[in-house]
Amino acid sequence: MIIKNIPIKKILSLLFINIVIAACGSENNNNDQLVNIPTAELTASEILKKTIVEESSGLGLSAFILPDSDDFDNIPQDMSNPLTAEKIALGQMLYHETALATEGVNESRSGTWSCASCHHAASGFKAGIPQGIGEGGEGFGLTGEGRVFADGFDKSSEDPKFIPDVQPLTSPAVLNVAFQDVMLWNGQFGNALDGIVNAAIAVEILSTQGTPKAVNTRQLSGVESQAIAGTGVHRLKTSDDSIVQTNPEYIALFEAAFPQGTDDATVDAGKAIAAFERTILANQSPFQMYLKGDEEKMNLEEIKGATLFFGKAGCVGCHKGPGLSSDVRATEEEMFFSVGFADFDPNNPQITGTVADADSRGRGGFTGEEADDYKFKVPQLYNLADTNVFGHGASFNSIHDVIAYKNTAVAQKVLPAGTLDPRFVAIGLTDEEIDKLTIFLETGLYDPNLNRYVPSALPSGNCSVVNDNVAKIDLGC
Repeated sequence: MIIKNIPIKKILSLLFINIVIAACGSENNNNDQLVNIPTAELTASEILKKTIVEESSGLGLSAFILPDSDDFDNIPQDMSNPLTAEKIALGQMLYHETALATEGVNESRSGTWSCASCHHAASGFKAGIPQGIGEGGEGFGLTGEGRVFADGFDKSSEDPKFIPDVQPLTSPAVLNVAFQDVMLWNGQFGNALDGIVNAAIAVEILSTQGTPKAVNTRQLSGVESQAIAGTGVHRLKTSDDSIVQTNPEYIALFEAAFPQGTDDATVDAGKAIAAFERTILANQSPFQMYLKGDEEKMNLEEIKGATLFFGKAGCVGCHKGPGLSSDVRATEEEMFFSVGFADFDPNNPQITGTVADADSRGRGGFTGEEADDYKFKVPQLYNLADTNVFGHGASFNSIHDVIAYKNTAVAQKVLPAGTLDPRFVAIGLTDEEIDKLTIFLETGLYDPNLNRYVPSALPSGNCSVVNDNVAKIDLGC
């Protein structure tokens, strides 16, 4: 090969860069070498890798790589709930099983909802509507956007048979939850033996008896705690004469998952659901494939947007780790932020009920500490393009708008002076840069095959996700 008009020094420099890039992601010391190469001499892809390495706390590209869903050794897990294939198989069925929905307030709606009703694959494991609906909803649509309140159901109803199961905040994504120590927007679920975030909270606040938080006395991680508490909160039954104890397929699945037997079917069912949830990872997105060495998976616009994410825009300052949420061992200060997002709009016809003061105060409403007021847990960022619901109060309907909001740093909600996080400051991105960053979040972080986590059939024979006449037509089952 003849190379013309290129100085030998430049040729040698390029050769050195290629050697480093080839090894980038496999050896941390090689990643470190990339940092020392002048940016002017790098391609767009090399600049991105250099920028990522600089923000990796010495771990290199591997700091942001999601493991494969069967790579149990590298999926964060609770020491009291080790992952097994059998436990995950049971959890996948229970998570989607509408036949568990027998503890509702209205017999006519029995068996029509599941965990997946508000956290389903079609919406990136969120709900496709601002306020997810368990009991009291009907229909589905294509991505959950067609789920509406069934006739008569309203949070303000005087008839207890028409009080729907809805939440005061949007449904957080279950996607990539293995990389989050505590659950819910306020972090109230999670008290693991080796936990950090809730370790200093007084037991009467953390594990209030007579409330779902009582589950924290079990000293399990947030994923497990929420899954166990959620069966009761969301009117599901996994004990006594439920389908788990009477269906031959579930009996076999349960025995395989817990061969030593069980003293509490509800707790172990929750552990199985949590085990499954820990494997729901967006590890087939273009950015993940890029990090693992397939550079062709990201186009130039996505690469430039990612460079902004890890560089000028400073997104990685809050969205860390493989899930771009927070690091597994993150502190409370690294996990909860006050950025002025608004709460639910009670004038929105998709919303029922009002937002209580404690819910509006976020973390502070849980801990009781004024310094925690209006702080909410930083969310993960994969598959955001599956829905148009963003923020704990569904106050944004596009990724672009969220980025533009954070770029100007003008709060939506009027808050007391000094409440906003000091890291919530204007970024100074141009319109073109906002567009590039939006592209990265919309397509670079988009796993197109989340349906692989949905079972093809359930032991009950019911329709997965939701199971009413309207939904059966929507879902074709």
